[in-house]
Amino acid sequence: MSTAHTQLAHQIQQLVLRELGEQVDLGLLLGPPAYARAVISLCRSCGSAELRRVAEQFVLASQADTLQQRSRQSGRIASMVSLAMPADAPVALR
Repeated sequence: MSTAHTQLAHQIQQLVLRELGEQVDLGLLLGPPAYARAVISLCRSCGSAELRRVAEQFVLASQADTLQQRSRQSGRIASMVSLAMPADAPVALR
């Protein structure tokens, strides 16, 4: 998880408390997607332009983190496959 993602989560937590008087669980916001989706939905619908802006930045940071994580996983899988393939395996299998 990126630092930007975590900082945006903190901003959302503070803004929701200030604007709406509601608590946001930071661990859950950075954890299960269902909770984050509910908080983002609240931010988008509450009428605060600042909350809406920070929520959109949080969504973008979440997507960037997901893509980066998938890229790393793909790289590890490719490395494992190439290590498992014999050097004399047909090219179509490498």
